[in-house]
Amino acid sequence: MKALHLAAAVALAAISACTENSPATPAANQPAVTPPAASAIPAPPAVDATINWQAARDAAAQRPGDVVIPQSVGDGPLLVPMLLPGGIVQTQSDRPTPPRITKDGYFATYHMPRYDVIVTGSQKSYVTGGEAAADKETPKFETVEAGARLNFSRFGASYEVAFECRQVDGPEGCITEAEAKEFAESLFVAQSQ
Repeated sequence: MKALHLAAAVALAAISACTENSPATPAANQPAVTPPAASAIPAPPAVDATINWQAARDAAAQRPGDVVIPQSVGDGPLLVPMLLPGGIVQTQSDRPTPPRITKDGYFATYHMPRYDVIVTGSQKSYVTGGEAAADKETPKFETVEAGARLNFSRFGASYEVAFECRQVDGPEGCITEAEAKEFAESLFVAQSQ
């Protein structure tokens, strides 16, 4: 019982030490560690992209005629050309959700046998080296925990295709870089201004 009271007193002392306004003093033999300033590594500023709507309309005019384009939902106008994948057959049990327009772009979700795919388009581009990032037609592939993603820009807008594994099959995950890029190549302009 005495040990229980002692443990409670130590816990209370630790809690009160955490709430004091004075900074902790470093040990006599160890140098003080200063955390890096928040401004030491600034994030690149996000800017509204300049969308090439004419190029997007031209690309939309060349899409296959037999493609079924889902009706999008959401508030507000379409801010970026909507790229959606072609050739995806989903069953009624997959409950395909319509593309959703957001405050800076859109996203669309697809349920595939081994993974879910989220296609996101954004009007935000990031300034690097003093200029906004140029169109990167070739998607950049990156593996992430339990999935992968592709990032690229087209028509001045930024796009990401995220693959979220339902089940990780091996060390390479549920999708290869070739499969991910094949999916990205199937994207077509479904809607434009």
